[in-house]
Amino acid sequence: MNEPNRYNDLQVNGPGWNRTTLVLIAVGTVLTIILLLLALWLGVGRIQSESKEAAIAIAEKKNASAQEVDLANTLRETTVDYVIEQEEIPAYTYAQVQSMDMSVPSGVTVDDLKQVTRYKLVGTEETLYQLEQEYDLNCLFLLAIASHESAYGTAQFHPNNVCGYGYKGFSSINECLRTVGKALANSYLSPSGAFYKGKTIAAVNRTYAADGSWNVKVAKKVAYFYKVISENHNAQLEKLK
Repeated sequence: MNEPNRYNDLQVNGPGWNRTTLVLIAVGTVLTIILLLLALWLGVGRIQSESKEAAIAIAEKKNASAQEVDLANTLRETTVDYVIEQEEIPAYTYAQVQSMDMSVPSGVTVDDLKQVTRYKLVGTEETLYQLEQEYDLNCLFLLAIASHESAYGTAQFHPNNVCGYGYKGFSSINECLRTVGKALANSYLSPSGAFYKGKTIAAVNRTYAADGSWNVKVAKKVAYFYKVISENHNAQLEKLK
């Protein structure tokens, strides 16, 4: 019987190794490589994910900033449009004023009236404004009458009678304006009024004043008031642009 070949056995199994050991080592090596590749893949994926999130966050921040700017511009434009729509006062010419219906409110504000009152008529703005709210009356017409008849309140034939209305005095200029404003609306500008001849300044002239050119002087003042108020409005609007 031949003796076993120890050299061949050593080549196959190695010193102290057998086939099972070699298989386990090979499997372990493969698993280690797989785990390293998996870790690398996960790391790259995480970096990509974080980069994507960062990019989204930056984009959202830029978009929010853009929206804030757009909102500010929108609010600004809306404000300007509103002011123009609600407060625009045209600068009517003398000819246009002569053809205007004086029973139609002017639409001016107390601040507007402060731009055109002078001398002793300063301080009557609230009264003039309220009369326009209460009656069918253009308060600039009433102011023009007072300005013409009394040189802005400085020339009065009767105490506080700044409108040349009748032959009596009043306790205050505001009382005179309230009395005349009510009379204009009810007696001169209303078709049912005792002195009604029409709704233009020239028509009121026929029964309010003996001077045939009274309407020309009063209309010129009304046109002047519109011009001053309109210019002031335009200046304010320029500041918003």
